[in-house]
Amino acid sequence: MENVTEIKTKIYLIFTLLLILFPFGSLAKTFEDLYVAEVLVPNETSRELLAGSRAGLAQVLVRVSGSRAIQENNVIVEALSKSDSYYYQYGYESSDDLIFFEGDLTRALKLRLSYEPSVIAELLRRADLPVWGSNRPEVMVWLAYMENRERHILDEASGSELLSFLKERASERGISLLFPILDLTDTSRISVPEVWGQFHEKVETASRRYAPEIILTGRLYNEPNQPAEGRWSHNGFGEWQSGEGVTSVAEDLLREIIDRLADDLASLYATDSAQGKVEVTVAGVKDFRKYAEINKYFKNLSPVVSSTLKYMEPNFSRFELRIEGQPEQLIEIVRLDGVLSIVKRSSGEDGALLIYKLED
Repeated sequence: MENVTEIKTKIYLIFTLLLILFPFGSLAKTFEDLYVAEVLVPNETSRELLAGSRAGLAQVLVRVSGSRAIQENNVIVEALSKSDSYYYQYGYESSDDLIFFEGDLTRALKLRLSYEPSVIAELLRRADLPVWGSNRPEVMVWLAYMENRERHILDEASGSELLSFLKERASERGISLLFPILDLTDTSRISVPEVWGQFHEKVETASRRYAPEIILTGRLYNEPNQPAEGRWSHNGFGEWQSGEGVTSVAEDLLREIIDRLADDLASLYATDSAQGKVEVTVAGVKDFRKYAEINKYFKNLSPVVSSTLKYMEPNFSRFELRIEGQPEQLIEIVRLDGVLSIVKRSSGEDGALLIYKLED
C-alpha cells in the first residue's frame, strides 16, 4: 500500500500537469495594445525615430503606471534619454494628420513602437512607480453636449469630433469606452435633459443593458467663441464622484475629464512595489482541474508575485499569495474579473485572510 508521502507526491504531479494543460478564463476585459505606442513623425530619419521613441516610451509609461507625473522621476528621465534601447519592434503607417516640420505643414507618418511588458514593469518598479495591468474596467459614457443651442447625447454613431477625441485620449490612458447606440430601448429609458441634469439613477438604469463596470456621465457646453464648460461624475469608487471645469476649447476639457478618470482608476487598480502576503481560501473546488485552473488564475493576476497551494480538500483549496500593493487592490481586481466572489475578509498574523467561492 502506498504511504501518505507517495500519495501527496502523485497529487502534486497531477496538479502540476493540469496547471500546464488547462487555461482559466477571465471575465475582465483586456485592454489591447497596452504596450504599443503611436507617435506622429514627419519622416523616417534616425533623428525623428529617436525623438519618436522618446515620446512613445513616455506614452506607454503613463498608460501602464496610470501616472501623468512620470517625467518628474529621475529613473524615468534617465530611461527617456536612452529610449531607443527599450522598444523591440517599430514600423510606419500612412496618416491623414498634418504636423509642422521646419516651419511647414507636412503630412505625418504614424510611428508604431512595441514594448516588452516585463521590461516596462521592471523599469516602473525601479522608479518606485505603480503598475496597472491590462485587465481594466470598461467605462460607459453618457455625455450630453450643447452645440448651436441644441442639446444632444453623444452616441456611438455620432460624427462629432468630440467622440473621436474622447476615444483617442482614453486609448492614450489605457481606458476602454462604451457609448450608447441610442436606439428605441435607450431613448425610452433616458432623455437628453436627464443626462444633462446628471440624474444618476436614470443613467444607471439605462446602462444596465451594456453591463459596464463603471459609468461616466456629464454635460458639456460648447458654443462658438465661448469658453467650454463642463460638469461630470463617475462611480468608479462605488459611489459617485464629481468634477467640473472651464477651458478655452472643448478638447482641453475632455482631456481633463479622461485624465482625472484615469488617475482615479489607477489609484484603485495600479499596484506599487511594496510586497505582502495574503492567504486565500476558495470554496466550491471539486476536482484537480479546478485546483490547477485557480492557481494559474492567481499567478496571472498583475499584483501576484507568486501563488502556492497550501492545502486541498474535496470542496475547497487554500493558497498563499505573495502580492505587490495592498490587499484592497487585489480584492478589487478579482471582483472586476468576476471569476470568484468574496465571502469574508479578515486579518491574520502574517497578512490578510480572504475567503472566496467559485462562481458558477
